[in-house]
Amino acid sequence: MNNRSMNNRFTIKSVAVAQERFELELFADLDREFSAHFDELSDPAKDLPEPPLFGSLWPAAEGLANYLLQKDWPLRGQRVLEIGCGLGLPSLLCAKLGAQVETMDHHPGVASLLARNCQRNKLKTLTFHLASFQNTSARLGTFDLIIGSDILYEPDLYPKLEDFILRHAAQKCLIIIADPGRYAVSRFGSSLKTKGQYKLEKLMISGHELPIEIHSFQLTR
Repeated sequence: MNNRSMNNRFTIKSVAVAQERFELELFADLDREFSAHFDELSDPAKDLPEPPLFGSLWPAAEGLANYLLQKDWPLRGQRVLEIGCGLGLPSLLCAKLGAQVETMDHHPGVASLLARNCQRNKLKTLTFHLASFQNTSARLGTFDLIIGSDILYEPDLYPKLEDFILRHAAQKCLIIIADPGRYAVSRFGSSLKTKGQYKLEKLMISGHELPIEIHSFQLTR
């Protein structure tokens, strides 16, 4: 990977996923973004969204993208949804391999950055939903493959996430969640496990010391 300066706020990172390469626009300094965010929080008149976690390439997203490519599934024509997409590396990979990809995230800053990354990688702009899985009225359609990376950091929300997934899962949907090994992740998926087969795999990513956990649920309902 290499970085080259773009402007004061963003930089461009070249990312290799096996034989595929992507150019990702992301925050040049995540610490600076967080500082600016929390400085604004001191103003009670401002209603701010979540911290800007979306603007960084997290190890679990790299792990998920590498896992999807290694498995060599026939993604062409498959309907794919990425939950909490952020920069959208796994979605960009799926789109490049011919899938019909939709993305969602609850941070309003994601849409424009994701659109620029699609353009930078010569891909059609992906459908983006500004939504949270906590919204019980959300209806985005059904999907053959539902993916997410590093979205299991709030155990109290696992039931809502599982409900969201089941509402949007096609009959034989495959669900793949990549996680860096958070402490409570073993509690995730109880309702998904009752409707199909569960598998846990671990994948090492170049440049990272710890493996990424890949949790997959193949629904058979």
